Amino acid sequence: MWLIHIVRSFVLLWNSIAQYNAFVNLTDATAKCQFSSGENEGISVILATTYDSSTLDNFDVEGTWESSIFRDSLRLYKFWGDDSSGVSVSIVEATVTKSSRHLRSDFASRRFLRALDAHVSSYNLDPRIKEIILDYMWMPDSWALAKYGSHNFGLLNNLVMLAKRNYPLSHIKAGGVVYLPTPWQLYHGIVMSKYWKELIYLYYVEYIEYVDAQSNPLVRSDMIIKDAIALCGKSVVNNLVALTSKGEKIESLSTDDLQQWRGENDIFMKLTRK
Repeated sequence: MWLIHIVRSFVLLWNSIAQYNAFVNLTDATAKCQFSSGENEGISVILATTYDSSTLDNFDVEGTWESSIFRDSLRLYKFWGDDSSGVSVSIVEATVTKSSRHLRSDFASRRFLRALDAHVSSYNLDPRIKEIILDYMWMPDSWALAKYGSHNFGLLNNLVMLAKRNYPLSHIKAGGVVYLPTPWQLYHGIVMSKYWKELIYLYYVEYIEYVDAQSNPLVRSDMIIKDAIALCGKSVVNNLVALTSKGEKIESLSTDDLQQWRGENDIFMKLTRK
């Protein structure tokens, strides 16, 4: 019995050392750099993530690394660095430190744009949006459709509205980009939604294959700290591979009249504001 206790204590110590080293490496000054796409002017909006600076201060507290909020904060800290204006958006129920870097809102709701405007105004942020990225981490096909296709694909309606707006309202600037993961059921819903034609009128549409996944700047940033993310219980590579699964593909969809259709190996849709 005493041997079991010794082994268990050693494992806990080893994990603590690994977590500490990962955090130190992450927060080293040379590791802080921005991976956002496009020009630096404008804000970076990351959907389905939660940034909480206070949780990073507690990285050595037992159980912290198992928290999805800690994982998101770790990833976004690396992605944005210290200087970039970034906003995470989620409806997480947990208490989150109030700051410019998190907006508690349903990004598929009609109320999202009003909430975003209020957030930008409250923290005196640039109303121009240079990029919007829907997080790809943990996205089962049916779950993604239910969550991100909610409100009759209100997310797409909000992307359309953000492209039509202008200063002083929050808006996607010309050349601004949107990255959307494309698991099959969610993608099927996107291209068949009532907003699709207007979306491709306002945005150029491209697709990113699995082998080029790091063309998505959030993925590129995550790959650099993939070992730290693994300590949080998630695998960057496994989550990317999951997006290639065709198990729930809608075979009945006729694509003859679609100008844009994802290929067999595409995992992200990239929209660029015209």
